[in-house]
Amino acid sequence: MLYFLLRLFSSLPLAVIQIIGAGIGVLVYLFSPRYRRRLYKNHQSAAHYFGFQLTPWRVAAESGMMFADTLWIWRHPKASVDKATIENLDQVIELSKNGNGLIVLASHLGGFEIVPRIFAEHTRATVMYRPARKRWVNELMLKSRKHTEIEFVEANIGGVRQIKRALVKGEVVGLLADQVPSIGDGVWAKFFNQYAYTTSFPIKLARQANVAILFVGAERLGLGKGWLIKSRLMTEAFPDCLVDACTEMNHYFEEMILSKPHQYMWSYNRYKRPTGAEMAPIE
Repeated sequence: MLYFLLRLFSSLPLAVIQIIGAGIGVLVYLFSPRYRRRLYKNHQSAAHYFGFQLTPWRVAAESGMMFADTLWIWRHPKASVDKATIENLDQVIELSKNGNGLIVLASHLGGFEIVPRIFAEHTRATVMYRPARKRWVNELMLKSRKHTEIEFVEANIGGVRQIKRALVKGEVVGLLADQVPSIGDGVWAKFFNQYAYTTSFPIKLARQANVAILFVGAERLGLGKGWLIKSRLMTEAFPDCLVDACTEMNHYFEEMILSKPHQYMWSYNRYKRPTGAEMAPIE
């Protein structure tokens, strides 16, 4: 029933569903103290350090739009790609089709769900994801994400093996690298001037596979107008020190997020300490 209702909701025009999503985002911010505190704290800290405008209500609205974007992209796979304007398109196509493999790193910015579909237009893509805690949410996500040229693999040992096999075949692999990893899979590295437990898997993978790394963001355009896909190719190897390497990876994300800071998911508990992990460094 819920799947049917969400499918019905996502059949609305993109502009309409974005407006509704924005309203839901504001309501959640208004009536959920925990959500509001985390969003405001993370957003305020970054805004103070980097000097961009503090706009928590807009962030809340844009977070609701992110949910709406996701549903619409799932429901309209072809139309969503048509609504994407891609910067450096020739480079994206070349990196996707050259048969050498490519690691695509994205964050929770704008319409991030469109990113793997862009690359799937040119080659097969394998995307690692973290299963939702609730079974029905995970089933809904997998069913909605289904795509003939994209394979979604869980963030576990089996998924790691599939990611490595895909790179050996010269395919594209994708990771949401701003998610908090499990204990032992990350290090403490600065992200918007706060220590965040950061995944080290992309760095280790890049060193083993020796393939190109492309940072990609999907900025939301005006209501119903789609997304602007920006990318930045990493031209130098990560530093040898794992902490320095993860810090540099976070810097790439920061630069992309700072272009549209109100479109980032500041409500995500990015600075939490995973159970069993050492304490964050004290300055």
